[in-house]
Amino acid sequence: MTRRAAPYVVAIAGAVVVTIAIGLVSMRFEVPGLSALYLLLVLWLGATWGRGPAVAGSVAAFLLYDYFFVPPVGTFAVRGQTELLELVVLLAVALVTGQLAGSLRRTQSAAEALAADERAMYELATAALRSPEVTVALGLLSERAVRLQGVSRFALVAMDFGSAIPLAGGDVSADELRQAAWSYENKHPIGVALSDGAVRLMRTSPESKEPAYVPLVSGVAVMTIDPGGSDPGDLRMLAALVGLADLLLDRRRAVLEAERARGFEASDRLKAAILSSLSHELKSPIASLRAGLTALMAPQAGLQAEQRELLGDMDNQASRLDRLVGDMLALSRLEAGVELEREPHQFEDLVGTALHQLRPVLKGREVTLEIADDLPPVEVDELQVGRVLTNLIENANEWAPADGRITVGASTNEERLTAWVENDGPAIAPTDLERVFETFWSRRARGSGLGLAISKRVVEAHGGTIRAENRRRGPRFTFTLPLARIAATR
Repeated sequence: MTRRAAPYVVAIAGAVVVTIAIGLVSMRFEVPGLSALYLLLVLWLGATWGRGPAVAGSVAAFLLYDYFFVPPVGTFAVRGQTELLELVVLLAVALVTGQLAGSLRRTQSAAEALAADERAMYELATAALRSPEVTVALGLLSERAVRLQGVSRFALVAMDFGSAIPLAGGDVSADELRQAAWSYENKHPIGVALSDGAVRLMRTSPESKEPAYVPLVSGVAVMTIDPGGSDPGDLRMLAALVGLADLLLDRRRAVLEAERARGFEASDRLKAAILSSLSHELKSPIASLRAGLTALMAPQAGLQAEQRELLGDMDNQASRLDRLVGDMLALSRLEAGVELEREPHQFEDLVGTALHQLRPVLKGREVTLEIADDLPPVEVDELQVGRVLTNLIENANEWAPADGRITVGASTNEERLTAWVENDGPAIAPTDLERVFETFWSRRARGSGLGLAISKRVVEAHGGTIRAENRRRGPRFTFTLPLARIAATR
């Protein structure tokens, strides 16, 4: 006897036992309504095994009661309308009772299954979240998933800064990693869909056992599901496990990003310390070198014109080196959070000072000023903004052709001064318009990559903005500075 047939055998046997009991009672006593005993049997069958056995017991009770207790006894014929009505009422009440008991049984079973799933999820989530290693927690989750009916594999792949890394659930082939990366980048599941809190297969062939891919916030779930052997309750549990995996992978990503940020912060502190140390160590030797060169270029030194010209070139390079060291020192101070010494200054005076400092570098290059008349003063750190102008003009000079022109301009609105430095050089690649302001990045191998980065830091420290753009004539660097409070309130 199979387990499926056993409840029906019990239903028929129970109807026979109740029939015998009614017969024995009827032989000694005249008790009306003994047919109600069948209802107790049907109710018990429905509550124990569900609707099918309850219906079988109802039909058996109807036939047995008709055969043994409804005149004419010993046949299935019914002589009177009263007896027929009694049989019909018995069958109807038995069927309704069986249906209600079966529904109650199904509801109870569903509630028990849901409670078991919730308890299992709670225990798994608690164990996973308490685990100090996220990878261990993901392994526990994967082991729980493959215990579900129809799920033969549940692997988790993390997407770490563009790389697909298998973390749990066994090996993942190179082709599967490519599929996982595609699913993650396009946010498109392959082979399955999550709907109504359950995993729903989307296979074109019922026999297909290809892996399915579900993209998550920080990774991909790779799973193999038997299309014909999956239980709906287990598919709901699988969807919940996918959601928990999503949280764990996101937690892992947050930990990695925090560690990465700490590494960058430590690297920045080390870099700032090195820059500050080098700047201070180089400042004095460069000052001594320039003083010596200046003394040698004096007429009293008695050198020839060609020798003085050579010394002048050396002095220009020493001056450039001095500005580079000054940039390094300024960068270290900005990163250390040194406060700016803000005072009102005329912008045209700042431009004039920068051009005077760069006179040996410009060597007679044409510089056009497009500065509006009667500009109000700006409230800035004179030394630092002068460094911005020096770096931008020197950068324009390096990229402009030999016969090219540099333009320095400025205008104001109600609250800010907008200034720009433009040259006739080649356009900046669109992908590099933001990168030019990165520290130590340069379009040329011989560049230090400090000037524009420091300019950005100084401008932003003043509450302004700076950007690079390609104009018809050539590249233009535009930045803003705050007006002095007195000028801004006029």
